[in-house]
Amino acid sequence: MRKIMLAATAIAGFSALAATAQAAEPGLTTDSFNAGQATGATLAPGDISVRLRAQMWVEGSYATDSAQKTATGKNSGVLLGSYIRLYPKFDAKAANGLEYGATLEIRMNSGGTGSSATNTLFARRYNGYVGTAAAGRLYFGAENNALARLAAGTTMEDFDFNGGFNGDFPAGQNGAAALNWVSMRGAGFYTTNKIVYLSPSFSGFTVGAGFEPTQSVGEASLANGGTLNPSSSSVGSNNNLRRNTVDVAAQWKGSLGPVAVTSFVGYITSGHINDTASADATVSKYKNLSVVAGGARLTYGPFAVGGTVNAGALNANGGGGMLRQGQKNGIDAIMGAQYIVGPVIMGVQYVVNTTAGNYAQTSPTNTATTLGSLHEYGVAVGAAYDYAPGATLYGTAFYDQRHQRGWNFAGAAASGTGNSIQGRGIQIGNVFKW
Repeated sequence: MRKIMLAATAIAGFSALAATAQAAEPGLTTDSFNAGQATGATLAPGDISVRLRAQMWVEGSYATDSAQKTATGKNSGVLLGSYIRLYPKFDAKAANGLEYGATLEIRMNSGGTGSSATNTLFARRYNGYVGTAAAGRLYFGAENNALARLAAGTTMEDFDFNGGFNGDFPAGQNGAAALNWVSMRGAGFYTTNKIVYLSPSFSGFTVGAGFEPTQSVGEASLANGGTLNPSSSSVGSNNNLRRNTVDVAAQWKGSLGPVAVTSFVGYITSGHINDTASADATVSKYKNLSVVAGGARLTYGPFAVGGTVNAGALNANGGGGMLRQGQKNGIDAIMGAQYIVGPVIMGVQYVVNTTAGNYAQTSPTNTATTLGSLHEYGVAVGAAYDYAPGATLYGTAFYDQRHQRGWNFAGAAASGTGNSIQGRGIQIGNVFKW
C-alpha cells in the first residue's frame, strides 16, 4: 500500500514529527541539516516523506583587533544578533525502486536585526536528486560540489556548533582582520548551480564528480545576466569568475583496528571568463582554478583528530576566485581535535594559509607595488552543550593574525606600514532546532 507521510501539512503530521524527534547530536552543524543526502526513515517502494526542520539562533560576541581605532572613531566590537533557517525536505521512492527528492535551505537576510519589518527570506541552497542505491545518485541545483561533500568531517568545524572559523564569530571583527576560510566548502562554491554525481559505497569507497558551467553572481550567470544565461554573456569586471568548473573526489570510510577513519582526496579545476574589454584585462589576465585537496579524520572512542589541506591556484577568499597571472599559488591547512562526553563536545581548530592575497598593481608592467604573499593563522577553542532535546548552548574564543608585505590592512591599500593585523574575540550563543 502506498504510504504518505506529510509531516508539514497537518497538526497530526507535526505531532508525529515531534514524537519521533531524537536528542540533539553534539556538534551538529548547519551543513548537517542540508547535506543533500536522502536521509531519514527508510522508504519502501511507493513511500513519500515530506519534512520540515528549522533552527533559530541568538548569539552575542565581542571582538577586537589591532586596527579598530580610526581617525573618526572606534568599533565597539559588541554584537547581539538572531536569525532563523528553514529546511524543507522531500524524499520518495517509486515502485520500481527509483529514489528521488529535493532539499532546500531558506534563510532570513535581516543581518541579525531580529524582527525587523524589512526581513525577507531567500533560498541559500537547494537541490534535487534522483538515483538508486545500486547506481548512485545524481544531484542538481545550488549545493556543495562532490569534493566538498566527500570532504565532510575533515575540516573539524563541528566542535562549537557554529563551524569555528567557518562560523559567525568573524563578523564581530574589522573585516580586514578576519581570517580567510579557504575551503572548497565556502559560499562561492555551494551557491552556484551544478550537477553532481555520487557513487554508491563499495568496500568503504565513494567516488564523485561535479560540473558547474559558470560561477553565479547573485543567482545570475553574470552581473547582467539571468539565472539561465550562458557564460558567453560576459561583461566587464567579471574576468575573475569561473567557467566550466569540474571537480572529482574519492572518499574512504573504514577502520584501522579501534580507530575509525574518514579520508578523502580530490581535485577541482576551471577556466575563467575572459572579457578583453574589461578594465581587468588592462592590468593582468587571470589563472584558471586548479586545486588539489586531501584530508582525514581519525576517531578513537570520544576523541577525534583530523584536518584537510588545499594546494594550488586558489586565492585567499574562500569563494573560488581567480589568481592573476604572476601571483603565486597557495597552500592552506585546517586542523583540529575534538572530545565528546555525553551531550558535550569540546574542540580546538587551527588554520594556516599562505596565499597570494591582496593585489595592487595598476598595469602589467608596474612592479613597484608588487606585494608579498599573504600569511595567515588562527586558533579557535570552543564547546557545545546539548542541555535539552533540540537545544544547544555553545561558545568560542579565537585569535588570528594576518601579514602581507607591502599591504596596509587598515587602509586597504599598498603601503610599507600596517602590514600586519591581529584579531581576537569570544562568542556565546544558543540555538533551538526542531
